[in-house]
Order: sequence, then structure tokens, then C-alpha cells
Amino acid sequence: METPINTDLDIDLAKVKLTEYGYVLLPNLIDREAATQMAERLKELSLRRADSANPFRHLGNLFNHLEPDECDSFLPLITNPVVLSLAHHVLGEGFQAIGSSVAWTKPGTQASGIHGDVPMGWFAEHSRPFPENICFIVQCNWMLTDFTRENGATELLPMSHRLGIPNMWPDENGDFHFMNEQVKKLRAELEGGDPSNRLVAAEGSAGSAVVFLGGMWHRSGANVTADEDRVGVLTPYHARWVEPGWGLGIKDSLLKREVRDRMPAHVQEMSWHVTEDYPDRDDYPN
Repeated sequence: METPINTDLDIDLAKVKLTEYGYVLLPNLIDREAATQMAERLKELSLRRADSANPFRHLGNLFNHLEPDECDSFLPLITNPVVLSLAHHVLGEGFQAIGSSVAWTKPGTQASGIHGDVPMGWFAEHSRPFPENICFIVQCNWMLTDFTRENGATELLPMSHRLGIPNMWPDENGDFHFMNEQVKKLRAELEGGDPSNRLVAAEGSAGSAVVFLGGMWHRSGANVTADEDRVGVLTPYHARWVEPGWGLGIKDSLLKREVRDRMPAHVQEMSWHVTEDYPDRDDYPN
């Protein structure tokens, strides 16, 4: 499947928006019908999992679940030239593709907690200073169905990549901690109703995408509709020097070796690590 480029898109402006605001909306990057077909197939694969009653469903790297002859139809989600250009702009040469995870938000799904993507929380949780002016990850959320605020579109806090890390974590007593008191207060305001309407919903039609920096404060919104499913695919790109075992610990986001080895050469070049590189237990280094 060829991936059409939105000819109305100003890629230079998109780069500025991503760098300064921390995110950019990219309308109509792939054909709506193709996106809808992908959504239906991924919902079918997700239903095979045991937690089918959960209104929010997550499926690790989707390519590990597809039949070999299906992969080409989904490759545009990790090889779109616009998205790759934005990733290169921020991360430089040799960035890695780690993960193509499915997020299916059914009606009744509650909003997730506000967070920055891995490995941001790792620094705060382990009392390590966070290196400023370094971007570990560029995240792309593909909209395979229409994304609206009502059906749980990703919500982002503009320019929050310049703030502290919003993630919280429990101590040995189950009490939650934050990076600092300022982060705690701001997160409480946002999750307590966002009275100043600071969170922006990344809304778009099927086939669109939102690209954002991993340090952005964001969350999956609540799906308050009666009958609208929201299906997205998260395709993060990590800097060349990022080691998945450190702070990531997301083994199911990596391709299996046999899957990686049948991918096109340029996809293999982005997929340095495979599932078999990491242990079965969650005993990643701290």
C-alpha cells in the first residue's frame, strides 16, 4: 500500500509546531477507508485476548499478531514519510522504531492519568535528575477512527514538554509521589476538571495523526459516547542511543525476531532490538 502525502501540509511549519508547542496535528495522511479497515482488523485481533470485558483494550506490537501477508497493508503506520521527517527533525539520524501498539477505547472508558511517555517517569521514580533539552521519544498516535473529545481523543497540555515530569508512582506503602509539589498541584487541577480548559483534544478524521514529544503532558480522554469506538495505533520513535531495557521495560512493544526479519530493509534498520533480546520476567535494570 502506498502512503499518500497530504500535499496541503506545510512540513516546515509542522516542524516548528512540534518543537515549540510540543505537538502537531496531521490531517488525512492516509486514506480514510484504509484506516477504517485497519481499525476493524485490529479490533478483531484484540477481541482474542482474555480481557475482552475491559472497555479499554491494548494490544502490543500489532505486527506480531498479523498474518505475514497482512503486514504490508499496515506498514504505512510506521513508514509514513511525513511522520519520519518529523522524527528525524527532533531525534536526528538513526532513530529507532519501538512499538506499534493498538489502543481501543470503547464507550464507558475512563480518562487515563496524565503522564509523560516512557522513560520520563523512570527518572523521577528513581530520584534521578532529568536531563533538560533532550528528547528521548517522538510519539505518533494514528487515528484509525474519527477522534473526538467525546469518544476519548488524546488530550495534551500545549508546551508542557518544558515543565517537570507529571508521572506519579507509589512507594512501598502505596502512597503516591510526584516529581515536585508544583507538578502535583498542576496535575490535580487538570484532573480535577481542568477549569481553565488548558487541555487540548487531538481531534481528527480517520486517517489523520497527532505527533507529539514524549515529554508532553497528555492522557487518553474518557469515551462518554453511547456507541462510538475510538481506535488508535501508537508508533513511537526513540533516539538512537535509547536502550529499551532502561526505563522502558516494554518487551511486548518490540517486534519478534521472525517478524522483524521479514520486514523491508528500512524497517529492519529502525528495529534494532527484538523481543528475544529481553528476559521473560519484568526484571529490567533499575
